[in-house]
Amino acid sequence: MLLIACTTAAAAADPAIPGILYTQPLESVIFRHQDHAQKGSACVVCHSGLFEMEALHVQKNKDYTMDSLYKGKYCGACHNGKKAFAADTQCARCHLGSGVPAPPKEAPPYKKSVALGKGEQSVTFQHEAHAKKSTCRGCHPSLFKPGEGTTRVRMADHGGNRFCFACHKGPGKDAFSWSDCSRCHRKSIPVPRETISFGPGTKAVLFRHEGHRLKGGCKVCHPQRFTYRKGTAKIDFDDHLNRKACFACHAKKNGSAFYDCNRCHPDKPAAKPGGPDTLKYQTPWKNVYFHHESHGGFSCPVCHPAPFAMKKGKTKMVMSDMLRGKTCGVCHNGTKAFSAKECARCHKK
Repeated sequence: MLLIACTTAAAAADPAIPGILYTQPLESVIFRHQDHAQKGSACVVCHSGLFEMEALHVQKNKDYTMDSLYKGKYCGACHNGKKAFAADTQCARCHLGSGVPAPPKEAPPYKKSVALGKGEQSVTFQHEAHAKKSTCRGCHPSLFKPGEGTTRVRMADHGGNRFCFACHKGPGKDAFSWSDCSRCHRKSIPVPRETISFGPGTKAVLFRHEGHRLKGGCKVCHPQRFTYRKGTAKIDFDDHLNRKACFACHAKKNGSAFYDCNRCHPDKPAAKPGGPDTLKYQTPWKNVYFHHESHGGFSCPVCHPAPFAMKKGKTKMVMSDMLRGKTCGVCHNGTKAFSAKECARCHKK
């Protein structure tokens, strides 16, 4: 329950005590935050629908009348005779009559600096720097609920329209881009320490942020190539060729980082015939089984993406092409490997 401390009329009329002078719905009401303050979430009691965050803004509302207060709106939400004295009693405790001078402007009831987050990921928010371009109601309560400890900003929120990112959207907007990490994260740019696994089982590729801290910062990868939400990125073989995802940098030609399969894909145990790494090709004569493990002495770029696409079934193979040195015939020419004419070496039951 909110306990509201009310000063006497004499104290309230003291022009030396800072406060806010209201002239509506009746003249000469001095409001002071310190008289109504309570530890904890006191701000949200009034600033979550009863009053705008900007002082005196409520006086612009047509329904800001004594009758509304009697019905439980605005001040009447608490001044109902239960939480605090009723609005229709003890009038002189608020209404001081005409001729009351405006008190000095009271200090803002909020802290100038607010810490969001903990440790190296913490961000210091400065109210004064933001008050120059916006008013309190620009952020409260639509983006941030007043009161400490009520807001949790996650990595996944970056780049959306929530919290700070309603304004810090990107180049050309009203505020600097959220992707300019060091503008907010002054201590150090937070780097997740968790290892992220792409793909299932033995085909999984392990990604660690520590080894990818490029000079360009987080914006090199986020959010254009990868969102900030774990598990949303799907990478397939075609991405290797189309310069998508990791391969915007790890490209075979003109890339800024290595393009070496074993640097990301760890060596796997030799696959057994008929196992997951065995490819079966049906032919009019007999089936052909291709085993990756028997070709493991060669690096992947020897065969991929030319003469074989990374996606199974995408490359058309016919014997006439092989005999002319295409597809399998690039190597199976009798020099590098046995000739494609040795049919029984590949065509089996």
